[in-house]
Amino acid sequence: MLGLITAVVVIAVVVVVVVVATSSSTTSPAKAASQHLTVRTVLRLPAASAVVQSGGRAWATDDLRNLLVRFDPASGHTTASVHLKGRPVAMVLSAGHLWVASMVSNTVAEFDPGTLHLVRTVPVPAGPSSLAMLAGRIWVASFTASDVTPIDPATGAVGSSVPIAVGAVRLAAGFGALWVTGNTDQLTQLGVGPAGTTTGPQKVITVGQVPIGIATGAGSVWVANSASGTVTRLNPKTLQVIHTYRPGGDPLALAVAGGRVWLADGTAQHLRTIFPGGGLPPVSLGSSPRQVISAGDRVWVATANPGRVLAVQAAG
Repeated sequence: MLGLITAVVVIAVVVVVVVVATSSSTTSPAKAASQHLTVRTVLRLPAASAVVQSGGRAWATDDLRNLLVRFDPASGHTTASVHLKGRPVAMVLSAGHLWVASMVSNTVAEFDPGTLHLVRTVPVPAGPSSLAMLAGRIWVASFTASDVTPIDPATGAVGSSVPIAVGAVRLAAGFGALWVTGNTDQLTQLGVGPAGTTTGPQKVITVGQVPIGIATGAGSVWVANSASGTVTRLNPKTLQVIHTYRPGGDPLALAVAGGRVWLADGTAQHLRTIFPGGGLPPVSLGSSPRQVISAGDRVWVATANPGRVLAVQAAG
């Protein structure tokens, strides 16, 4: 089991970002039946590993060439780039600065998003694989070290690491907690107080086989279970399973956007919606998905082999 998780994380790391909770869609059944998904290639890279979009600017990492690039999200034109060390696989935008986790160098680097000037480099526990923002802290999930570590974005100070007994692969923030997928068929809930410190005991919830992708939104916590071909929907208050979706295939990454839950499949290399209702039919991505993020009523997808940044939205 651990070997399978390691292969997925190293070969196709998907970055988990914080998504905004939205209400259920009010689209009528007739309109939903006529809708479909459209895909636009925004940027081509050898191996896109992470993407962040804010207003009229966007950034992506390429972990084959170890690059951070800034690009125009409308035209896809690259406006600046900087070389990194150590295989960048995760990225968040916090307090006006970019933070990039590099899995091999065991660091999180802070950049000015306009100039791509390196502000500082912060050492973190081994194998940082995912980032999320909550309670004024940047939280780092470290796959190799099996823990979660807070960083104060104002000072760059690293707080005490929290060991996660069932492993730390990816994490998402929402409902006053961090949600961490692990090396077993379990999900860990880690409470976080307003001061950015963890609160109470960790709670472990059994989900599907090899949970990897994780997202919060639409009043629920969503877990993509790669080996069982399922998606688990959890009540964040009771931690009870609301529903188990069975799309089959290899569910890897999730996002909540526009009242929909979006799911990327690693084997079929497609993206579909699974909520609300029956969802919208899948659309081909043309390569392996590594990240899905919310961008208003659409999503952005980072893929590899070939590497691309794609914009996907509902049309019709």
